Amino acid sequence: MTIDLSGYRNLGEAFAARAAEFPDRTALTCYEGSAAAHHESVGYRELARRARARAAELAGRLAPGERVLIALPTSPEFVEIYFACLFAGLIAVPSPLPGRSSSADERVAAIAADCSPGLTLTTEAALAEVTAHLREHGLAKLPVEAVRPVTAEPDSPATDERQIGRDTDAVLQYSSGSTGSPNGVILTHGAVLSNVEALCANLGLGPRDTFGGWLPLHHDMGLFTQLTAAMLCGAPLVLMQPMTFVRRPVEWLRMLDRFKVTYTGGPNFAYDLCTRVITDEMLAGLDLSAVRYCLNGAEPVHVPTIQAFTDRFARVGLDPRAHSPGYGLAESTAYVACVRDDVRPTVLTVDTRRLETAERPALSPVHGGGRQVTGVGLPNAFDARIVDPRTHEPLPEGRVGEIWLRGDSIGRGYWGKPELSARVFDAALTGAENGDGGGWLRTGDLGAFAEGELFITGRLKEMLIVHGRNLFPQDVEHEARAAHQALGGQLGAAFGVGAPDERVVLIHEVRPDTPKTELPAVITAVIRRLNRSFGFPVRNVVLVRHGTVRRTTSGKIRRTAMRDRFLAGEMAVLHAELEPGLRPAPSGAEP
Repeated sequence: MTIDLSGYRNLGEAFAARAAEFPDRTALTCYEGSAAAHHESVGYRELARRARARAAELAGRLAPGERVLIALPTSPEFVEIYFACLFAGLIAVPSPLPGRSSSADERVAAIAADCSPGLTLTTEAALAEVTAHLREHGLAKLPVEAVRPVTAEPDSPATDERQIGRDTDAVLQYSSGSTGSPNGVILTHGAVLSNVEALCANLGLGPRDTFGGWLPLHHDMGLFTQLTAAMLCGAPLVLMQPMTFVRRPVEWLRMLDRFKVTYTGGPNFAYDLCTRVITDEMLAGLDLSAVRYCLNGAEPVHVPTIQAFTDRFARVGLDPRAHSPGYGLAESTAYVACVRDDVRPTVLTVDTRRLETAERPALSPVHGGGRQVTGVGLPNAFDARIVDPRTHEPLPEGRVGEIWLRGDSIGRGYWGKPELSARVFDAALTGAENGDGGGWLRTGDLGAFAEGELFITGRLKEMLIVHGRNLFPQDVEHEARAAHQALGGQLGAAFGVGAPDERVVLIHEVRPDTPKTELPAVITAVIRRLNRSFGFPVRNVVLVRHGTVRRTTSGKIRRTAMRDRFLAGEMAVLHAELEPGLRPAPSGAEP
C-alpha cells in the first residue's frame, strides 16, 4: 500500500489526514539508546494537536510567508514547530543547533542573515548563546526565543483563514554547502508533496513500514526522506540523535532491531564507519531481517563500502538487496532516484582513462583493471538529461556530463538571489530540436546514463583537471587511505590549485595514535601509491589532526572550504610535503 498525495492542497492538510486515519498509532519515538528504560513517544492524534496549537500561536504573531528559523535538536518540539509552520502558512527554516561546533554557529548566523526570520526558536540552554552569536553578526534585532511547552487549544480561525495552496512557499532548505556558501532553496508545498510521493511510489513505502534513522532534521535527507515521508505515510518514525550515532554507531543497528525498522538511510561514510568499528561481540543478538531499505545517498557511493557493509551484516539477517544507492539534492527537495529492493544495484567496471579524459569523458565498461561505479536507479519522476556543461548540448548514453532535471519537485529558486536562481533553475538546452523554453535545473553533478540506470561520477565544481585528464577528488582520497593504516577511517580532502593544469593538493587526517616520527613515512607511502595509481606525480600532501577536515551536515567533504583554508594558512599542520611555489605550512604548524 503506497500513498497518493495528489489531492491535497498543502502539507498540513496531508498530515492532518494521516492523523485522522491513524489517530492512535505511534507517530514519533525518540530513541535514547539501548541502555535506556524509556523512549519518549507521541501518537498521531496528539502530535497533530500540538502542531495545530503551536500554529495558532504563531499565526497570531506572524504574517503569512514570514520565516521561522528552527534551531532545535532532533526532538518532538522540532517536529511540532515544523508542522505548525506548514499549518500556519509560515516558511519553516530548519537549522543546526548552535553550540555543537564553530561551523554550526556560523551556519546559523549565515542562515539568519540571509532570510531575516520573523522568529528564531531554540532550546532554553542555547538561548543566550544564539542571541549573543546573532548580535556578534549584526543581527541583534532578530527575535529569538526558547521553545515552550504546548498549552493552547489547537482551534483558531487565524490558521483556518489562511489560503495555503500547492504553490505556497513551505520550507527554506539551505543547501549543504559542500562547494561554497549555503543557499536557501525555496520549496513549495506542492514540491514537497510531489517529492515524497515519488520516493514512496518508487520504493513501495506506506503506512505498514516503520521509518527510522539518525540523520539531522535540518538536512534535506533527514527532513524529507525521513521525517516528512514517514508522517505523510502515516507510518511510525523512530529518531535518534546524530551524535549518538557518531559516538556509538552500533546504536543505529540496535534501534533498527528494537523497533523492526523497515526503512532507514545515511551517507556512504556511515556504512563505512559501521563496518569498521562494530565488533563481532556487538552483533550478538542483533536481528536486521526486518530492514527493507538502507538508502545510501548525500555523498558519492563507494562500491567497496556497499559490498563490505552487506557482507558484514548479512550474518545478522540483513538482506543483500536492502542496500539502495540513491541520488538527490536540496534543489530537487531531496529525492531524485534510488534502487528498489527487488533488484540489485548495477555495478560497472569502467575504463579509467575514458572516464578521466577531459574532452569526451564516458563510461566505457571493461572486464578488469578499471574503476567500479554503481547505478542509482532512474529518475522516473523527472525529465532528466546529461548535458555538456560548456555547450549545453544533450549527450548520448554513456557520455559523462552535467545532470539537468525538470519536474514538480524542483525548488523555485534561491532566497533573495534572482540572478543565481535564473542560472541554476532556468537553464535552456542548446539546439533548435531542444528549444523547449528552458526551465531546467543545473544540478552541478556529473553523471551518465548506462545499462538503463543513472550513474553519478562526481561534482562539476570539484573536478580536478590535470594534464588533460579529469580526476575525481574522492578517488584520490580513497587511494590515499589505502596507502597507509595511519589514514584508515580518517577524512581527506583533495583539491586543485592553479590553472589550466592544476596541482593536486591532498589534506588528510591521521589517526591520533600515529607517532610524529612516522609521519614522513606516511607521506612517502601516500605519494608513491598516488603516483602509481594515477600515472603522474602527486607531490603535495598535508597531514593534519583528526577533526580538521570539514564536512557538511550530511557528511560531504567541504573541499572548496578546505582549499580556502589551505591557501589562507588557517590549519595547524602535523607534517607536509609541498612543491615549491605552493604556500608553506602556516606559522602555527605543529613541529
